[in-house]
Order: sequence, then C-alpha cells, then structure tokens
Amino acid sequence: MPTDSTYPLLDIPKTDVWGLLFERKDRAFPDDKVIYLDPYTSRSYTFSETKSAAIAFGTGLKATWDWQRGDVLALYTPNCIDTPAVMWGCHWAGGIVSPANPAYTADELAFQLKDSGAKAIVTQWAQIATARQAAAQAGIPESRIILMGDARDPDTRVKHFSSIRNTSGATRYRRTRLDPEEDLAFLVYSSGTTGHPKGVMLCHRNIVANTMQVTAGEAGNLSWEGGPDGQGDSILAFLPFFHIYGVYEVAACPTHRRDGR
Repeated sequence: MPTDSTYPLLDIPKTDVWGLLFERKDRAFPDDKVIYLDPYTSRSYTFSETKSAAIAFGTGLKATWDWQRGDVLALYTPNCIDTPAVMWGCHWAGGIVSPANPAYTADELAFQLKDSGAKAIVTQWAQIATARQAAAQAGIPESRIILMGDARDPDTRVKHFSSIRNTSGATRYRRTRLDPEEDLAFLVYSSGTTGHPKGVMLCHRNIVANTMQVTAGEAGNLSWEGGPDGQGDSILAFLPFFHIYGVYEVAACPTHRRDGR
C-alpha cells in the first residue's frame, strides 16, 4: 500500500484559472513558445498569442454584449485549435464555459442551452445549421452565434470569434475578478444515460487543483525544451474537448500541445 510520503504535498494557489495560467511568476518557457499546434493545418498559438487572442475576445464580449460575471458561453464544436483562446477569453470576462457534444441534435443542444442559461454559442461552420436551430429554440438570437476554426460564413452573417472585439476602443475593460471557490469555470453536462443530461458545476478552484495535480504527476517527464528536436515535449490532445477530461487536457499548464481534432 502506498504511504502518504508517496504523494507530493500540493499547495493549491488561491487564484482562478486565468490567474494560474497567465499571471503566475514561475513559468519557465518564454512568451514566444508554441503551446498549441494543429497537426492538420500547422496553425499554431504561442503563449503570447493565446493570451492576446483570449483578452481580445473577452474584451469583445464585454464591449459587444455587456458580458457579466457568471454569464454562460456554450461551445458546440469538434476539437479546434481556437478552443483555448475562446475558453480563456470567456473566463477573462468572468463567464462560465459550457461545452456540448458536437454530435447533439438540435433538440439535445437546445436542452443544454436552455438548462445552462447560455447567453451565446460558439460553433464551427460545419455545425452551423444545427446550432441555428437549437439557438432559435432556446431563444438565443442569431447575432449571438459565433464561429471559430478555419471556415467562415461566406455571407458574413455569423461573425468569427476573432471579430468579437472592442472596436470602438473608447472604453478600457479590465479582467473580471472571481472567487475561485464560488465562481464556476465550467458547466459540463453528463451523458444523460439515466435521464436528461445534468450540469456538473466545476469552480475555478476545482480546475486549478486538478491542473496542479497533473503538473505534479508529470514532473520530470515533460519539458518545454524536451523532445527529439529540443523544441519541447508534446502531448497529443485526442480527447473530445466537450468532455470533462478534454477540458482538463486543455487546461493543464502547457508546454507543447498538439490538437488532434
């Protein structure tokens, strides 16, 4: 049987997810380190690019829709390299991310949108028809459907997440401060095998604690200067990001990560 000394003692910082990922002082790798890479398109995000894209999106949520602490943003999308920037942007603005299975029908998605109280939905162009139907059923206007990924709306009716920004620049927005133990980071839904899917409430401290556990578990195994080319060890992200394990996979402190879609 393992003893208590087998496991490292972890000091869980009193911070939200954004603070852990983007404001910590002990990050070893530089701002220009690539932390997300799409193996199909070779599109990538450095640490700095991820942070900048997230802040731009979060600022846009506040400027465009007066986004408030606790507002819910639904994600209805297969794995996408833009997912981290969208998630962290929602958290920067004080919102809650509620990922949904991209295989949902319009009725199934509408249930989650209504049950979670989603204010907007992010999807990809391939899922736009179902997203529109579900949003209409849930009372979400089409103007609050947002795209991410490489494909755009040829009619430019549905905005890309990179276009949701503070275009006027007249007002300076600040990051919403959150209570890690009380404010939710994710509202993830169960599979619904024994009835309707149920929302699982995960606060920021839940995610921070699990991220610290992953970091401790991988200590000595991953390095931002590792790998055969010295460009960093890689983690293949094959889990669906709408699933809770996929959420943790995206959230874990990054070194060099591949999005397997």
